[in-house]
Amino acid sequence: MATAPAERKSTNSWWQSPYDRWLVTQDVPVFTGYYVEDLRTIELGWWELRGCPGAVLNLVGHQGVTEAHILQVPPGETIPPFRMATEEIIYVVEGQGIATVWAEGHPQINFEWQKHSLFRIPVNYNYELSNARGDQSAITLHVNLLPMAMGTNPSEDYFFNNPYVDTTQLYGNQAKFYSAAAQPVRLSGQASFSSGARSMGFEPGAGAGTLAEDRRSSGSSSMRWYGNFFPDLSVWDKLEVGGGAGRLSYRGGIFFPGSAFSTSLMVLPSRRYRAAHRHAAGVTIVGIQEADGFVLMWPEGGDYLVAPWKEGAVFVPPYHWYHMHMNAGSVENRQLRIRAPRPGANPSADPNRTIPFFEQDPWIRQKFEEELAKRGLTSLMPEEAYTNPDFEWDEEWLKED
Repeated sequence: MATAPAERKSTNSWWQSPYDRWLVTQDVPVFTGYYVEDLRTIELGWWELRGCPGAVLNLVGHQGVTEAHILQVPPGETIPPFRMATEEIIYVVEGQGIATVWAEGHPQINFEWQKHSLFRIPVNYNYELSNARGDQSAITLHVNLLPMAMGTNPSEDYFFNNPYVDTTQLYGNQAKFYSAAAQPVRLSGQASFSSGARSMGFEPGAGAGTLAEDRRSSGSSSMRWYGNFFPDLSVWDKLEVGGGAGRLSYRGGIFFPGSAFSTSLMVLPSRRYRAAHRHAAGVTIVGIQEADGFVLMWPEGGDYLVAPWKEGAVFVPPYHWYHMHMNAGSVENRQLRIRAPRPGANPSADPNRTIPFFEQDPWIRQKFEEELAKRGLTSLMPEEAYTNPDFEWDEEWLKED
């Protein structure tokens, strides 16, 4: 079984981190393993710290870098205020309601959220989540850097009883912090996922701009959308083609200014898959569309693990595990990717970071085509890509049907 609940143990068998020791003290179900099939159906338990039902995802791929947890807001209720000395990225898995965010002694800021909303809570700000519906619970997914942060400072008081808050985040010149109007910024060259806001000191409300001083490459550019509240990722249509040879897909660069995290959407049309690749740990990937796909993950030279890629699924590839995103269904499939900071990481220095199609294990193609056949579908993968190392991928391929 790829996901196992409620064992109070570290994913690292020879060392227990400060975060792992803290987690053992929490009265909440803890899910380990490699993926969660559906966040909407996993077992929840009362979590005293949060004052509501919840569960922690301490998956192998989080590996002491990031944490993800689920909270359930009962029908018509408001869960108790909470604050923590790390930022939180919150994705709404189910339901609709109101968020209230504030710093002590300052006005409260309210905004409405719904299924598929994505927003950010700054460091040490109080917030409450209220369920606006009386007939069903709301479910929210929270991602933070608590494991990494506790690795540098194991004090629980620092994270949960720390009075410091930077009030300029919410009350400075960002008067519309949770505005639904994201600001576009065109990045020239191949800027890293985390470079945009930091390289230009971007602030919401500053208007569109271009990162002109990025000299790493002048041959391409991409659009990034900056904001602190994205109302509905399931209909986000500001997409561009990206990914390079063998990894073409539509992508949406959505970013939180000043955040340590970088986030993005990946949208893959039906009956296609992308070449295998690998990267650092701590990338939480969430299925956000009712669709029918799967992900293959494996360590170099190891066995394949098959994880679902559908709405509500979460998978976190372990460090340097290859993985492939495969859409075996009849409609496009979307995923939200929440990346941890990667200081010192240089993915381009890995000569085997990707596996081109002409070098892939024939079983992978066979598996994909078998899954398609179960659904009465056939592959739209170009035959020549499996044999020609110089095959040229055309963006128009994404539009074929």
